[in-house]
Amino acid sequence: YESDWSPDKAQQVYSVKQNNKYEGYVNMVGDGIMFKFTLDPNWDTNWGDDGADGTLELNGADIAIPEAGYYRMKADINALTYSVMKTDWGLIGDATPGGWDADTNMTYSMETRTWSLTVDLTVGNIKFRANDDWALNYGDNDFDGTMEEGGSDIPIAEAGNYTIVLNLEVA
Repeated sequence: YESDWSPDKAQQVYSVKQNNKYEGYVNMVGDGIMFKFTLDPNWDTNWGDDGADGTLELNGADIAIPEAGYYRMKADINALTYSVMKTDWGLIGDATPGGWDADTNMTYSMETRTWSLTVDLTVGNIKFRANDDWALNYGDNDFDGTMEEGGSDIPIAEAGNYTIVLNLEVA
């Protein structure tokens, strides 16, 4: 969220299992967007990509992002690989206005760092889906409010007007 190159101010991606596999969502703004992965919030250990080929090199070149947007970032420090995927999020399901055929688009807020939508839902099920495609979607396997990639449909037990908030960032 800062426009400078201070790792201590940068958005973070995390290795939840502490296995050197990092994943997270980062909102990239502006023009000429570049980034690197760092081990800590400093420049002591950092990785870039010398060949712009998806492989990481220690102290490698800055990695370019083609356009501003909300990106899913992954880095595997053991394999020295990474990927970035621009995402736009929507709600889909038989409880939504578009059913299982069309997403109802959500809007990203820079202020709250969340995606949201106010929509009339019917009794049925919903899921969150990126880019109007099933390649990346979230549901809730245990119905505990914590989403899992490819997780189970989320039931809507009562029809009504809902404000749905999707938070993909670790606080």
